Amino acid sequence: MSSLGTNTTSSNVDAINAIQHSKILFIKVWLFTMFACGIVGHTLSIYVFTRRSLYSNPCARYFLASAMVGMAVVVISVPLRLLQGAYNIDVFVRSVAICGILTWILNSIKALPSWIIVLACADRLVLQSIN
Repeated sequence: MSSLGTNTTSSNVDAINAIQHSKILFIKVWLFTMFACGIVGHTLSIYVFTRRSLYSNPCARYFLASAMVGMAVVVISVPLRLLQGAYNIDVFVRSVAICGILTWILNSIKALPSWIIVLACADRLVLQSIN
């Protein structure tokens, strides 16, 4: 009877290890895919919005700024999440001050591209009300 309990415990541990391994593999694949798609997408947006014909348009400047900040978000945030999720390296646990500062900076940077697009919409509304 004790050998049955040991065998069951061993198979449970093996199942838990397999789930942990598949979770880490999924995190690595997902974050590398997000990183690659983010870099390619933002690079193409920056390429498009730096065309001379679009540069005179104020909204294109807002979208260019949004793409640049979005690229910064991808370059900063995704590797941090990869270190945390896949390699168990957490830069936020060094000190309370570093944790607070990094959290504030990352949350501010993540929200910035959306607010830049809101500014582009507001700019369009203001220009339409003037004309």
